[in-house]
Amino acid sequence: PCVRCLNLLRQEVGKIRDHLFIFGIVKSYTIWTWHGEILEIQQREEKFTLRAMLFCIINDFLAYGVLSGCSVKGHYASPICEENTSYTQLKHGQKTAYTKHCKFLVRSHPYRRLKKTFNGCQEDEIASTPRNDEQVYERVKNINIVFGKMQKKSTEKNIWKKRSIFFNLPYWCKLDVRLCINLMHVEKNVCDSVIGTLLNIKGKTKDGVKARQDLVDMGIRSELHPQDIGKRTYLPSLVILYQKKKRKAFVSGYAV
Repeated sequence: PCVRCLNLLRQEVGKIRDHLFIFGIVKSYTIWTWHGEILEIQQREEKFTLRAMLFCIINDFLAYGVLSGCSVKGHYASPICEENTSYTQLKHGQKTAYTKHCKFLVRSHPYRRLKKTFNGCQEDEIASTPRNDEQVYERVKNINIVFGKMQKKSTEKNIWKKRSIFFNLPYWCKLDVRLCINLMHVEKNVCDSVIGTLLNIKGKTKDGVKARQDLVDMGIRSELHPQDIGKRTYLPSLVILYQKKKRKAFVSGYAV
């Protein structure tokens, strides 16, 4: 009963699940009237137990960490890479920067050979294989978590902090996809940061003296390194900020 098919087509179970997830269910379809339940109930005048199944949860990244029990901050914030997460601790910006994203590309991708564009190194690593549902459950099933701020924390380092309550569902560890990231939140946050930095929007840009000093420490983008002239520090402008025409062309293209 998805919005697209409207119960007019017979599909396989997997395709029905995909259609319900992508297109959504018909809002007026609250009871399985097209599958015989109403007629059977009316004829027999019997009560029945309505059962529902939770097959997927869509959240932002922070809620993803809370519900899954996996740490999504700090040095090992990737649920895929886990302890193999590539990171750099920025000295001046005092933030954790996650690097080596090109390892998720195929081995023959040209971006893997672009040293200057990224962190100054050619990418030869291969991304970690995501754990399947049963492997995740094996890692969390014996975690003993005691809630409360006054409780002593375990000294054992593990990115999995707790066993999600959803594992109490008998089918939860059998699902291929349990938790999803809300793409709208990701697109908005990334887009705001990129546009704010490129156009140097006050309060939105991520560019500054500390960011340029971190570039110096990492030994990349020498054309953007801060320049000390006398008692003042000057920051070279980004290429797109040199000319007003380029800024207008960029904004016009983005608006379209």
